[in-house]
Amino acid sequence: MKSKITQLFQKLEPFTPNVDAIKSDAANVASVLRPEDIDDGVVCILAERVALHIIDVPIRSARQRYAALPFALEEKVGRPLDRTHFAICEILQDGRVLAAAVDSDVIEQAIASASDKVIVPEQMLLPVEVQDGERSVWAAFRQNDRVLVRISDGTGFAADISVLEHMWRASGMPAINSYGASLPANIPFTDRSIDNFSTIADLKRYDLRQGRYRPASGMEPPLRWLAVSVLLSVLAHLALAFADTRAQTVIAEALRDDAAIVLESRLPYADIDDSLAVLRSQILAQSQPQIASAFLPLMNQISQAWLREGSTVLIRQLSWSDDTLRLVVEAPDLEALQLAEASLKAVNLSVTSGSATADTGSARAELVVQP
Repeated sequence: MKSKITQLFQKLEPFTPNVDAIKSDAANVASVLRPEDIDDGVVCILAERVALHIIDVPIRSARQRYAALPFALEEKVGRPLDRTHFAICEILQDGRVLAAAVDSDVIEQAIASASDKVIVPEQMLLPVEVQDGERSVWAAFRQNDRVLVRISDGTGFAADISVLEHMWRASGMPAINSYGASLPANIPFTDRSIDNFSTIADLKRYDLRQGRYRPASGMEPPLRWLAVSVLLSVLAHLALAFADTRAQTVIAEALRDDAAIVLESRLPYADIDDSLAVLRSQILAQSQPQIASAFLPLMNQISQAWLREGSTVLIRQLSWSDDTLRLVVEAPDLEALQLAEASLKAVNLSVTSGSATADTGSARAELVVQP
């Protein structure tokens, strides 16, 4: 779907938006859609400045999953990774990640202007509509000639009204629930009164201040109380020994360090900065019978087979789901791809190959491998 939209924009005349008008419209949108009780605590980055993606990151550790984002999105963002900030907005029910990519200068400017506020993509102001069977559903909010859209998979964008119909058709003509001004007559939509709009109650979970931009505010209340509950019996006498503010600060830091050690030993995939809900899910996961993943053994078999045969292939992309490994591999020519596939079958692996493409000096194909 995204490739069709990309092709469409390549055919359209270049559109240079009026930045001041966009900022004005975005401010109006935010003032209407944003929950009143957190108006002073949230800053929205324009949808034109934030790209949202759904990706597979088959890693359980929150810290390692975040570190893998630049590599998982490298081919999608099309810009220097060292000047791009990545953030995890949500872990979806199927395990995939809703991730955001934004220019580092943009996030730095937002933090400089509002260092104590949560920073979220503007798309998150709209709800995620329930998908209608196989048909996607858009939530749209029109303000003047600008339309903010959120797709039922959680992603979203903003577009000028003049190109909205082209994007809608290129996306398979999804259903549209409109919460703002009316859309063009040639785009069918369901008119939803803004008075009945259910605002997003917890925009803070989409905070883009992650990684090196995470605010250094000390332990959040859920983690502080978790640490106290775990270590209270050991450290209670220390809390009584120090009454002044400076001593209490030292105790708080000690609690944080000890909590990190306890979490490392008992919840190896947890992070000290995770929310209480995430920690609870880790504890519940540990209580369930663990089934060993076949991912690492399968990758070991593939590596050994190719090393033994001297295969000259490069893995350009991989994904893991339901004990099935999908590899996009590249080799000098089609014969090398065939030899690589044959070496896997020789070690009794189930291999299915997709269509192969060849250019000067290289060939590429998708291999579906199962134990």
